[in-house]
Amino acid sequence: MYHCQVHFYFVGHSCRTFEIIKGSIPPEHFTHIYSESCHAEEALAASADVILANLEDGDAEETIRALAAAKRESAELILLTSFFSGESGRQKHERAEGAVPDGVDLLAAVKDIWKLPMSEGEIRFRFSRWQGDYKAKMDAWQTSQFLEATINHVPNLIWYKDKNGIHEKVNDSFCRTVGKTKKQVEGRGHAYIWDVEEDDPACIESENEVMTKRRTFVSEEIIKTGDGMRTLT
Repeated sequence: MYHCQVHFYFVGHSCRTFEIIKGSIPPEHFTHIYSESCHAEEALAASADVILANLEDGDAEETIRALAAAKRESAELILLTSFFSGESGRQKHERAEGAVPDGVDLLAAVKDIWKLPMSEGEIRFRFSRWQGDYKAKMDAWQTSQFLEATINHVPNLIWYKDKNGIHEKVNDSFCRTVGKTKKQVEGRGHAYIWDVEEDDPACIESENEVMTKRRTFVSEEIIKTGDGMRTLT
């Protein structure tokens, strides 16, 4: 089982949300570490796994841009705010400094937005749901590592296709045989991968047999590889 250390970076004035998260118990196999600053700091943002930015004071757009530019691609950015810039009325006039801008390009780096104010129960609910989603993501990563390690250490060709014959995943042996990289192969069909003019009817027939009858089907095909003609079972 993996062990995951999650670095939380809190930006902006300390608030009840930050305190509740710091007081929470990590799930099994997880540990939490924390850092804080009143304004976005590049070094802290770059090392964080999760960034929670309280936008209630200061320039929201400037903060979001700074964090989006500094954070790692895999890091999650969560905004805490009481309103968006598109909202109107007295609240917008009074709190324009902390408004989240409407720009889609700017918000592309944002994982979620938590609307303030929140009760303690809602904070705990949101964070618990976030923890579950994050753990599911890590579990999926571990499963992916198991799959990659298994399929790439066997000599047989292994590939996964969708119902239209497009290769979704292949192993190293497959790539060596066709003389192409995974990036070239995945997302492509038979003809391109095997350097032929059209998809192999025998290949299509065997795939349809499996999908229709829902059983294992064994067939033989003569294929052209970088090492010459081969019989593929």
